[in-house]
Amino acid sequence: MTSNLSTDTLLRKQLAELLHGGFAPNVILLREFHHDKAGILLDGLHFSAWVLLGHMQARQQTLLQFMKSPEQHPAIWPEAHWPQNHTPQSEQEWNQAIDRFEYELNEMIALVLDPKNDLFRVHSNGKTLSWAAMTALHHNGYHIGQLKTMGRQLGVW
Repeated sequence: MTSNLSTDTLLRKQLAELLHGGFAPNVILLREFHHDKAGILLDGLHFSAWVLLGHMQARQQTLLQFMKSPEQHPAIWPEAHWPQNHTPQSEQEWNQAIDRFEYELNEMIALVLDPKNDLFRVHSNGKTLSWAAMTALHHNGYHIGQLKTMGRQLGVW
């Protein structure tokens, strides 16, 4: 069976689907997590759900900045940002952080879907937009898995 979609279009659509989180959409899982449990540190972990969200958002933002302006933002893997505060101050702060994460994720997806953006052009730092997008989906997926496990232990799901 042949597809009417070009390889480029198909790749962009699949990459966008995976950035959303595939079968476990990132933003839906974050919104389901109870804000009152977001600051709990489980035994053996050095982070709470709040810290994970801050870490994911910071890394995603760095990769997004590179994708928006590769030559102005070549530093794509600085020291990992781990927020020091383990608890959101309020439900509003938790929801605003999720909103910010979602907004930036949607910006990244729009860049991936835009055929004017060459996903495979190698920039001065040796990286491509496709590399940045795949790194974001891998990084977010890894930490969403941790968040899901934490949520199960905390009775969120």
